[in-house]
Amino acid sequence: MNRRAFVKGALGAAGIVPAVSVLPERNAVSETGRRRLSSPASPKRNQGVVIIGAGVAGLAAATELHTNGFDDVVVLEARDRIGGRIWTDTIGDGFPIDLGASWIHGIDGNPITAIARENNIATHRTDWGNGVFHYDAGEPARSARRAMRDFWRLAEENPGRNFQSVYEELLTSMTFSEADRSYLDYLLTTEVENEYAAGLSDLSYASVDGASSFRGGDVVFPGGYGQIVGVLASGVAVRRGQAVTEIDHSGSTIGVTTAAGATIEADRVIVTVPLGVLKEDFIAFRPSLPVRKRSAIASLEMGVLNKAYLLFDDVFWDRDVERLQYVSADRGQWAETISLYPYTGKPILAMLNSATYGTQLERLSDREVVARAVAALTNMYGDVPPPRDTRITRWRSDPWAHGSYSYVPAGSSFEEHAVLGEPVGDKVFFAGEATNDDYPATVHGAFLSGVRAARQIAATSTAQQPVNNPRVAPRAARRGLPGRNPDKARFA
Repeated sequence: MNRRAFVKGALGAAGIVPAVSVLPERNAVSETGRRRLSSPASPKRNQGVVIIGAGVAGLAAATELHTNGFDDVVVLEARDRIGGRIWTDTIGDGFPIDLGASWIHGIDGNPITAIARENNIATHRTDWGNGVFHYDAGEPARSARRAMRDFWRLAEENPGRNFQSVYEELLTSMTFSEADRSYLDYLLTTEVENEYAAGLSDLSYASVDGASSFRGGDVVFPGGYGQIVGVLASGVAVRRGQAVTEIDHSGSTIGVTTAAGATIEADRVIVTVPLGVLKEDFIAFRPSLPVRKRSAIASLEMGVLNKAYLLFDDVFWDRDVERLQYVSADRGQWAETISLYPYTGKPILAMLNSATYGTQLERLSDREVVARAVAALTNMYGDVPPPRDTRITRWRSDPWAHGSYSYVPAGSSFEEHAVLGEPVGDKVFFAGEATNDDYPATVHGAFLSGVRAARQIAATSTAQQPVNNPRVAPRAARRGLPGRNPDKARFA
C-alpha cells in the first residue's frame, strides 16, 4: 500500500547502469508514447562546473556531467558529510537508521529503485495498512471515517481555502463525540500534516493537488538510504566543509566564494541547496536573481517532519505490526510510529511528529523529547521500559536545511517549483527536490532534477540538438481526493 492517494500515470520500467548514465533510459516507444530520452554524445568538455551541495541532486548532476564528458567538476558541501537530507546514522551497537529520507515511495519505474537493484542494495517492502490502533477516548463511530471523506469533499469544492477553515466548517455542520473528534484529528495529522510536513492552516486542496507519483508500493532500506548516496558519490570530487556564501555571475566566468574566503572560478554553476537555505539568503547572488526567481523562493515553504528513534532491549509492542497508530487526546501528538522490527529484526521505533508540534519539540532537550515519547507509548502499552539508546532529529533548526522538505502553501501554485528550477542565463542552474514540479519533496524528484540540470549544461555546451527534459513521464492524471498514500518518496 502506498502513502499517497494521488493517481499515478502509467510509467515505463526504468533501469540504470551508473557507469553509463544515471538517468534511466525508456524504451524507444513507451506506453505513454514519449520518445526515448537520450544523452548527448560525450566529447571532452573544457568547461569547469561547480556544484553547490552534495545531496542527491548534486551527486546525480556530477555523475551525469561526467557521463557527458565533463572532467572538471567539483562539488562543494557545507556539511562534514555528504547526502544532505539523506542521513543514515547508527543507534545502539551500530544499527543503521535514517534520520532523513527513509522510503522509496512508488517503486515501479522509480530511478532510485533502479539504482538499488543495479547495485544489489537490499530493500524491504512496507505495508501502510499493517497497523494497530490505540485510543485515548475510546473507539470512534463509523461516522468519523465518513467525516474525513466529507472533509476532502468540502476541501475539493473550495480548493483555495486553507484546510483549517474547511475543518472548522465541518465541525459546525456535524456533531462529534470526543472519540470521533480525536479520531478525526488523528486522520488529519497522519493523512495531511505528516504527509506534507505542514499544518492545516498552511495548506489547501489546490496547494496539494499537483504532484505526480510512481506506481507500486513503498520500500525501506534495512541497511540505510546512505547506500544510495554512496553509489552516486563514487568517483565524484566532493570538498566538505565548504559553505558557499556568494556566486558572482556578472563576468565571463563565475566566482564562487566560500565562508572561508576562498574563491573558485567556474564556467557553470549548479545550485542544489535546499529551499530553506535559499529563503535565508545565505548565498548572495551578484547580480541578484531575477524577480521571477526570487518570487518563487518566497512563494514556496519548507515543512517539518521530525523523528524520535528509540532502541529498546526487546519488543514490547505488536511484533508483526509496522505502524503504531495513536489516537491521542492531545491533538495528533505522537500519532504515528513506525516499527523497524519487521524490516530489521531490531527493537527500534521511529516516532514521527510534524508541523507545529514537530517544530515545538525542537526547543526541548533530547531527554525531554524522549520523556514525551515514552509517555505516549505508556498510554498505548502500559508500563514501558526505558530505551537503551535514542536519536532525535531537528530539521527546522538545521542551518543547511531549515526544514525537512518543500511544500506549496495555500495561495501559491505548483508552477513555482518549475520557476525555481529555471536556469539564470546559461551560467547558473538549479536543482533539488523543490525545483521539480512533477515530484517535489521526494528523493527521486531531487535525483531527476540533478540530471536535468546536468543535461541543460551539456545542451549549452554542444552544437548538437538539445536533449529532452528528463521527465520520466508526463504529469499523472488527477482524480478525486488527494487522500493518503504513504508512497510519496519524501525526504522523511
